[in-house]
Amino acid sequence: MKPAAEQSARGGAEPFRDGDTVVFFGDSLTHGGRFHKYMADFYRTRYPGRRVRFVNSGIGGDTAGGALKRIPEDVAEYDPTWVVFHFGMNDVARWTYCDASSPALLRGRAAAYDNFCRNFDSLVTEVAKAAPRAKFIYLTPTIYDDTAIPAHIPEEAPDWAKVNQKGCSVALSIMAGHVLLMAERDGVPGIDLHSPMQNCLMKRRPADPRFMLTRFDRVHPEAPGHAIMAWTFLKAQGVDPVVSDVAVDASASRVAKCVNAEVSDVVAAGGGVAFTVLAKSLPFPVAEEAAGLVDEFDVAGELNREIVAVANLAPGHYAMAVDGRPVGEWTSKELAAGVNLAFNAKTPQYAQAREVFDANERNACVEKTLRDHHRARWAYSGKVDVDDVAAFAKWAKETGESGPFAKFIPGYVGYWPHYRETRAALLREQEKVYALAVTKPRRYEITPLPPHPAADANAMNLDRYSEYGDKTGRCFIGIR
Repeated sequence: MKPAAEQSARGGAEPFRDGDTVVFFGDSLTHGGRFHKYMADFYRTRYPGRRVRFVNSGIGGDTAGGALKRIPEDVAEYDPTWVVFHFGMNDVARWTYCDASSPALLRGRAAAYDNFCRNFDSLVTEVAKAAPRAKFIYLTPTIYDDTAIPAHIPEEAPDWAKVNQKGCSVALSIMAGHVLLMAERDGVPGIDLHSPMQNCLMKRRPADPRFMLTRFDRVHPEAPGHAIMAWTFLKAQGVDPVVSDVAVDASASRVAKCVNAEVSDVVAAGGGVAFTVLAKSLPFPVAEEAAGLVDEFDVAGELNREIVAVANLAPGHYAMAVDGRPVGEWTSKELAAGVNLAFNAKTPQYAQAREVFDANERNACVEKTLRDHHRARWAYSGKVDVDDVAAFAKWAKETGESGPFAKFIPGYVGYWPHYRETRAALLREQEKVYALAVTKPRRYEITPLPPHPAADANAMNLDRYSEYGDKTGRCFIGIR
């Protein structure tokens, strides 16, 4: 490993910059996970002018020690500017956690911890040699949910997924503490993913004993868990929380505030006002499955603020349209305070952000499939010449290979001869996302509505929650 002082010179967990290549080096939580995809969604929409390449270099079942042999192809190949390390779930030796507490099992647990610490050190040392310009980020292991009551465990689930390995989560929390200590020692950013997930469980579980952030196997996070991982990472980077923040004065037809946007053509008419906004970002689209955690993790406040404020409107209720599309109704008081449109599924800019989200989703699925192919390469390297795909296929047939990774062999045999072309095609598809994220000028129209039927002549219910907003000015129309 490089000396701590040299590591410190690499800098902290600042936001990724234009031209960065970020390799996510990990196990199945990276291989088939979503957290780096959600981070790509954020960067594509918040910083549409930045070319940041996110590379999935995860392999399901791998460990910090096992990943050493993958460094040339899965890290150095990309000449990264950042490498994000995420190991531990397979290093903890989950099989040693059971109702029994034999000396052999206890020794196995202790050995697993020691091996993880030593292997993680070796891994970052070798990556530093192979990718000399890369900065590092260490992520802690996530949770093993040994207090869960899974609603359903499929009959075809592997045996390990049907067993509750109690105590494993505590062991992972200890490993998480060590990862953070190593990050401090090496002068690199360390991001704790374990604590926010565990805290969420502790908060939710009393009211809903079946609430889970992972699949039935207690190991692999579902979309909400990956969203927490991404949000925690982004907050640790100190990314800009503002999509845009604009305010106009309706009575004076002027721009009162303009952050990360350009506002023009402010025209007051008919008791309302219209204006054009060219924001420099798009709202951050949140996966539908994770929408229920948005408030708990203050995503609106810390990561997704698209504020529109209109001052000096006459008391009453108003409708807002963007590019002619009705997007909601608010009181004059709520509009003066500012409403957050970032989660408003009715706005055209939200629809555009969803196009980016969906395009990233398609690319992430393709990349996950490519990692499936690499899984065969990882599993059989050393047993057979995996570079000679014809010989590999012949070996698998002649030996009747039927192990847990045999199902990946046909895909690998068809993919590997075209590896370069396939990667280049995926990169071209990723490039198309940048074009989807280019922002457009949007015309806002604020028009008065007839008096509310229940409104008193002297008080227009200005303090009540409106149909679409709340007193804080946030809006959650059609949250997704």
